[in-house]
Amino acid sequence: MQKSLEFVKNLDKIIILAQGPSWYQCPDLVPGREGVEIWGSNVIYRDHAVDRLFFAHDIKGHFFNDDMNFFENLNKIGVPIYTTGIYKPLKNNAQIPIAEILEEFKTGFFLNVISWMLATAILQEPKSIDMYGVDMRPDADMEFFLNEKGSVEFWVGVAMGRGIKIKNTKESFVMKTKQEGNFPGYREKVPQNGLFTLIPKEDRNILAMKKYVITPIGEEY
Repeated sequence: MQKSLEFVKNLDKIIILAQGPSWYQCPDLVPGREGVEIWGSNVIYRDHAVDRLFFAHDIKGHFFNDDMNFFENLNKIGVPIYTTGIYKPLKNNAQIPIAEILEEFKTGFFLNVISWMLATAILQEPKSIDMYGVDMRPDADMEFFLNEKGSVEFWVGVAMGRGIKIKNTKESFVMKTKQEGNFPGYREKVPQNGLFTLIPKEDRNILAMKKYVITPIGEEY
């Protein structure tokens, strides 16, 4: 049965599924499950089933540059789709609750769709928020990822401040630097091996690195 556009309060868990390399660790849907929803970002629905789908940018770009049947394909998956504006070709479309978010949190720190998803999830007061594919890697060679990382971390902090448990993948750099800090007597430094280490040493220069495509396990070329 297709989910309503209305959000569900007090879920046990909301899973936020983005398109970073760790997305493949997201668990499969369990038929008839209760208390858990998977919220997907952008076109992740092509790789993993979701309960709700979010876009923060103008989705017409996907239509013109990516998929000439984009709106038709979105309608076929039959899940609620949340955007910053309303698109008439979409059958099950609603606006991200921007006004409610701004009223509740008194801030507008949003640099990507994940930030909007986190703020929307916090409003629903789940017990926990799990994240997959929200990697925000500093070695991704894209400046906007570095800028967006702070926005995601801000909303993770808001969630934690409201008593919502946060779980993320080991590969993610959200709330981390390139190495997790050493806390003497409490926890040793945890090394984080980024994508850079997967590239042969003889090829570790800027031009060569840009030609590499790192794919999840099981999707190697």
